[in-house]
Amino acid sequence: MSEQIDIEQLDTNNASEAQLAKEIASDEWLRVSPIAILYFLVKTLFFLVNNVLIYMLPLFAFNFSKVKENLLLFALGALAFVVLVLIGSVIKYLFYNYRLSADRVEIRQGMIKKSHLDLPFSKIQNVKIIQPFYYRFSNFSIVELDTAGSAQQEANIVAIRLPIAESFKQKVLAIASNTSSAGLDTKDHEHSTGKTADTLESNTLQEVVLNRRSLKDLIIHGITNNRVWIFLGFLAPFYNAIADNIGNVFTLIGLDIAAYLNYETLTMWVFVLHLFSVVMLIMLAIVLFSIIGSIFVFYDYRLSRHDERYIRRSGLLTKHEVSMKASRIQRAVHQQDWLDLIIGRVNLRFEQNTSGNANAGQAGQINNANKLIVPSVTPLEADELVDDVLTVSALSKVNFKAISPRYIIRLMLFPVTPICLVLFLVGFFNDFNIGAWAAIGGFATLIVGLCVLRWYRWGFAKDEHFIYIRKGLLGRDYMVFPTTKIQQTKMHQTPFMRAKQLATLHIVLASGGMRVPYLPENEVKGVIDEALLKIGRDKPAWM
Repeated sequence: MSEQIDIEQLDTNNASEAQLAKEIASDEWLRVSPIAILYFLVKTLFFLVNNVLIYMLPLFAFNFSKVKENLLLFALGALAFVVLVLIGSVIKYLFYNYRLSADRVEIRQGMIKKSHLDLPFSKIQNVKIIQPFYYRFSNFSIVELDTAGSAQQEANIVAIRLPIAESFKQKVLAIASNTSSAGLDTKDHEHSTGKTADTLESNTLQEVVLNRRSLKDLIIHGITNNRVWIFLGFLAPFYNAIADNIGNVFTLIGLDIAAYLNYETLTMWVFVLHLFSVVMLIMLAIVLFSIIGSIFVFYDYRLSRHDERYIRRSGLLTKHEVSMKASRIQRAVHQQDWLDLIIGRVNLRFEQNTSGNANAGQAGQINNANKLIVPSVTPLEADELVDDVLTVSALSKVNFKAISPRYIIRLMLFPVTPICLVLFLVGFFNDFNIGAWAAIGGFATLIVGLCVLRWYRWGFAKDEHFIYIRKGLLGRDYMVFPTTKIQQTKMHQTPFMRAKQLATLHIVLASGGMRVPYLPENEVKGVIDEALLKIGRDKPAWM
């Protein structure tokens, strides 16, 4: 499964080390390349689109006719807006400076609201190198320094040549690794800094490729993990205008879509066939859009291991490199949607600390900055990777214990009963016919079946070192994490659960929270007591 990476461009790396040493020796404030203006421009535009313009879409939709009537004025306004953003980006570039020294990086930025970040290398937990598509032609990159601190205080060098960025990353990670493992003092830091250039070649040789994703795998990932409905939701205000334009396009190519779907002039089976073909065409377009997104994000995917650090590289236009130290990994997640179950694929995630990240949410949300994602691997490949990272045997073959069947009763009481009651009242006051009542009965049966399936998916297991959780509905997720990574535990009981000696187990890791409902009360207490005893006795490092 693994292969050795050959040394590439060693002379370039040595030259980059020399340039980095020169910048450190100067101890002067440095200005980044003017290409950083593009970074500030794109970042500002993305911020405005996500936080301002997206909420103005309904306003544009309701006034679409006026916009078309004053298209020139609207275009001039948009141009003036872009020019103002560009001027702001130039100002940000002019007031952005950084300085490197033997053991720290300093970043100074801002014209009105000034900030000065002083970050010792020993405090840096991760270094990410990102190469957006607008940097590719000039071989520049962005260096993101992860300190697990406040998300409001960015630690980014926004435009640095890619070879120098790689050398800088090796230097910082070498110092951080030596500091965390041996508690080195300042003299030791300086000694390890001097060895970085000498060990660059050996570092490259020792990096081992654990997994690659082919174009076929990315196509499968795009098909099975379709998230294009989010994009379609954003387009909702423009559906009428889009439908009119699509109709005009079909007319130009000689296809009258209205006549094609006119049920008054067609027999029933022909109309159903036409409708089915249109729906399939739309679904094909949606799937193609999802496949393209998957290729853009995960193209040339490579997951590597260097000593105790795992590195993910991927991207078609924007090249991303995410590095994660093994000790920082909080849990591994096997995620399978219903289509993944059918074709036998797994989306694997290794999650780390999300504290201080503004985008970090609940357990199910994906934030690429804090997760190593391996898209659409086979179950065997997923088990091998989890074993490599956490030394856990086949996760999908763990003997899970089911939760109490009383969980089905809980789901039947809420939300099934209120939904069925509303449907019954609607049917009663509207004199539904037998067909409508049959549809309501079928819908109620389907909901009951989903409740039973939801209960069936829940599972819990533990051994001496790990805790395992299984959950899902149509799909299925497996989670595993070391007991020593637990930061907080909680036992929750409703009066109904207390009477039956049942409880819900809540566990909080640095990567997020999890729960397992309707476990036996004594088992929940045992898990909590055992975890707290082990953590209090051994005081393991969770980072």
